[in-house]
Amino acid sequence: MKRFAKVVILVAAPLLTAAIWLDKQPSYKPYQAPVLSPPPDSVPVSGKEIVPQEAGQKNPVAPTEESLAAGKALFEINCVMCHGQTSAERGPVGKKLVPPPPALDHDMVHGLSDTTIFTAITQGFGRMPPFQNKLTPRERWELVNFLRTRR
Repeated sequence: MKRFAKVVILVAAPLLTAAIWLDKQPSYKPYQAPVLSPPPDSVPVSGKEIVPQEAGQKNPVAPTEESLAAGKALFEINCVMCHGQTSAERGPVGKKLVPPPPALDHDMVHGLSDTTIFTAITQGFGRMPPFQNKLTPRERWELVNFLRTRR
């Protein structure tokens, strides 16, 4: 009987060890993609976009009629819903926010540099989402040009 018990223990020990080890394995919920580790020495692709110092010097997009028209179209697509068509009244989403988003009229943006406005559009500000993955740098500069002329 003692010999039989020893055999059972010798056979069961690796199985129990494996069962304990399996309990500590990562598991994923249904429809959840596993989070993979990045390869060593890879370049990160998440985080905030770094605005080069050259961008702080000068807006590379001249405020031409085409640039202002493109900026107006971008504003109507991306900004009107919160900031409103005019600075007097907020958009349908902006009316529901407390406090409401600021009016982006000439007086508000007058004291801000182009780089400050560009950075706020790029990285987001407060409840405003970042637009770095939604708009190209040129489109963001065109939006800055339009905001400079908005009343």
